[in-house]
This record gives sequence, C-alpha cells and structure tokens, in this order.
Amino acid sequence: MKGKIKKYVALVLSVQQLLCGCSATELEDRCFPMMAVVDEKDGQISFGYGFPKLSQKDNTDLEEARVNIAPVTGKTMESCVQTYDSRLEKLADCNHMKVLVFGENLMEDTGRYADVLSYLKQTGLFPRNIYVCVAEDPLALFETEEDLPQDLGSYLEQYLQNQESAGSGKLFKLGRLLDEKENHILQIMLPYLETEDHIIFWKTMYRVPDDRFLYKQEK
Repeated sequence: MKGKIKKYVALVLSVQQLLCGCSATELEDRCFPMMAVVDEKDGQISFGYGFPKLSQKDNTDLEEARVNIAPVTGKTMESCVQTYDSRLEKLADCNHMKVLVFGENLMEDTGRYADVLSYLKQTGLFPRNIYVCVAEDPLALFETEEDLPQDLGSYLEQYLQNQESAGSGKLFKLGRLLDEKENHILQIMLPYLETEDHIIFWKTMYRVPDDRFLYKQEK
C-alpha cells in the first residue's frame, strides 16, 4: 500500500513539474499589454495596445521588450484584434491589463460602440476589473509616455485611483460596464481624460449615451 502511495505522489510531482515547465516556456512567447485604446476613425474602428517599457522577465532588456505596433483600423473590433495580433511577434496576454480607453468619436457612434461592447462581452478578451475611461483623442495619451516614470497603462491606473480619492469622480470597471449592457441602466458616467502640454488631466465625467437607444437594435 505504501509503495502505491509513493508511486502516486511521484506521479503527481512529475505532472506538476511538467506543467510548470510548460508555463515557463509559454511565458517566453507572450507579451503583456497594460492598456488598450479603441476609437472610431474615418468610419472604421481604430484599435491598439500600450505595452510596458521594460522586459517582463528581468526588467533589463528594454529594446528587446519594447513593442512598437501602431494602432490598426478595420470594419469591426474582431477584425482589428486579429490584424493587430498578426503583427505581434508574441501572443498578447491581457491578464495584466490596467485600463481601457474609448475615444470620444467611438462613443458618439452608438452603433459601433454597442458592437465593441458586444464583442468584449462575448470574447472576454480583457479582464473585467480594468478601469474604463474616455478621451477626446486616445492616441494623444501616448505622447505623454516618454515623460512618465512607468508605462502609460500603469500610470493611468494609479492616476485614476488618486483622482478618485481626491473627489474627481467615481471609477467604472469593464465588468460593470458590460453588465449594464444587459441591465439597460442609464446615466453611466466615465472619467474623461484630456491632455495639455503632454500632461494628462481628469477634469470632467463623460456621460455615456442612453442605453435604450444604444441597444435598440438588439431587442
């Protein structure tokens, strides 16, 4: 009996080692977006990621770790994600993502905005606990990054939390936003980000369009 138990324990340990080995190998083949931006441009969806400045492995291989892929455009969110992923050398692992920024142009195009939310709801592409905000021009946010002490996604997360504590407004997470899609609750307010002299400000809140109109086509 003891012999069988020892064999069983040895088998379990062997399996654990194999799994750990596979995970370590897979980690080498991944990149880690810290934020995502989605907007509307010339009648199409515009989509891109923001990546950390330093290597996820040892924080030293800066040039190797830097990912410089320009945002892509497409008819749908799905096509944009597929195109962007095809240009990355590694698989995008969004589990460490901090912030999702919607462009104001997208928010005003209620049909496209609804389609983006539907895609995110169905695929679970991004974590539900990331913050959601709106910017007049999401790409202008990236112009501030060279002056920041950390990557833009991590900076925005801390900045939003600090501003909420200071009374600027309440933060909204993606999971709640996607749930409201089903509940049809009105008057959703999201932080509105602006840039001035390469500095990011949260001065006002953006009111999301009426859900009854936004999801009319789905009923």
